[in-house]
Amino acid sequence: LEPHTSVEHSLRLWLDINAGNDAQNKTFKSKIIIDATQNQVAVYSEPILHGADPILDEEGKLVPVKIDKDNGTVTKADVTEEWYNYKNKEWANAVILTENGKSKNYQNNAEIDENDIESYFVWIPKYRYKIFDMGNTYTGTTSVQSGKVQQIEIEFGLVNTTDDESIENHKECASPNKSGADGQCNVGDWMTHPAFIAFDTNGFWVGKFITGYKDASSAANAQKNETTTSGENSKVIIKPNVYSWRYINIKNAFDASYYYQRSLDSHMMKNTEWGAVAYLSHSKYGTCNNNQCTEVRLNNNSGYVTGYAAKNVPTAGANSYNNYESKAPTQDGTYTINYKNPDSKVASTTGNYTGIYDMSGNSWEYVMGLIKGSNNSGFTFATDSGFTASMFPFTNEEGNSKYYDLYDYGTDQAHWNRRILGDATGELGPTGSSSGRVISSWYNDNAWFADNTAPWFGRGGSAQNGTESGIFAFYPPNYRIHDGLGFRVVLAPKGNLS
Repeated sequence: LEPHTSVEHSLRLWLDINAGNDAQNKTFKSKIIIDATQNQVAVYSEPILHGADPILDEEGKLVPVKIDKDNGTVTKADVTEEWYNYKNKEWANAVILTENGKSKNYQNNAEIDENDIESYFVWIPKYRYKIFDMGNTYTGTTSVQSGKVQQIEIEFGLVNTTDDESIENHKECASPNKSGADGQCNVGDWMTHPAFIAFDTNGFWVGKFITGYKDASSAANAQKNETTTSGENSKVIIKPNVYSWRYINIKNAFDASYYYQRSLDSHMMKNTEWGAVAYLSHSKYGTCNNNQCTEVRLNNNSGYVTGYAAKNVPTAGANSYNNYESKAPTQDGTYTINYKNPDSKVASTTGNYTGIYDMSGNSWEYVMGLIKGSNNSGFTFATDSGFTASMFPFTNEEGNSKYYDLYDYGTDQAHWNRRILGDATGELGPTGSSSGRVISSWYNDNAWFADNTAPWFGRGGSAQNGTESGIFAFYPPNYRIHDGLGFRVVLAPKGNLS
């Protein structure tokens, strides 16, 4: 075998008469990595992932780490041992080190200095989910239904679902992965989430925090509408207790993400990828236990510092000043607490330190999701977006479309049936209005669809939005370059190296 080759093998065990049926029916699975010296090393894999285990790069940019789920301590992981456990809500994490961190040559199980970490990433394994709402009938506002919130059923695995209605008690359908389309899908069918189809990988790595601006000493210093001309973008940093990078137009946010780690297929987060994280978070592998789920807590630090959490669950809507406050990195406040405070874990997608933060609050995050032109071809651009047709990295709908989600043209933000099944928009209906805002049936989060006047999607909400922010919130901001708009980086490396 060649170096870094991944193989699967069968393991036969001799069991005596006292072993019992449980042992005889046990499934064993592992991987073997052949290193440069032809030594065989067994690599940990979790059976419930069915092959959707984390992918690391051969160049060693992604360093696997274990994050203590209770106190956040980071140590370099030994990949031959258990370093993630999705069954126990412990998601796989990896970091990219600074140049100084790389020079230290950290050994397995050694604690990694926070100053040596440039960016954190969390693995989202490929999965199928059981469709709970088609989201194809919601137009106009009616009234929200609190009973719609539910635990989402998920199964991990690499095989894409097909239009097969013959599977008893487990019908499945192929993901339509198209705006407004239903395909052969129905409520109760299992469908591969569309976020995993475009890049054809085992899953993808998501920035653990909203993207920060390296070396920014204040929120104002992190408001940079900078361009990337070539190579890796030197200002991307994805860490807790840093100022999020805002006041950047979509073109520059896309470039900053795209050029950050080209060998790892880095890119700006898509709307469907946001949906995939939201659904996994709202499963038994995230914040749900026995069909009882907890909403990811708001980052209510209006100073735009990453990783913060509201001390209490917001009870008021947007612009309730007693629900948020501005605090400098690492400082706790009256209403908000920083990432290093263990009580901040409520702002994680898992309820512990292994999950993803800032999915609710901090600032609205632009995602790569936009609507088509008025003739339902090409793209729609708003003149105040800082992102014109000539600046778009692709010339037509077919041009490298894996990097964006494209939605049907519309002139009304209340037509959620233009959703892409799985993107956590239309499926959250029915939708009502509250104090001049439109909210969904899932936690009363903001629910405005992109239209011809505001053709791009923002996700998550801001620190100031109270209950209307949330992991299920979506909204197309009317202004395009603003101090309240940021972005998130995703990595999609290929291969079988775990």
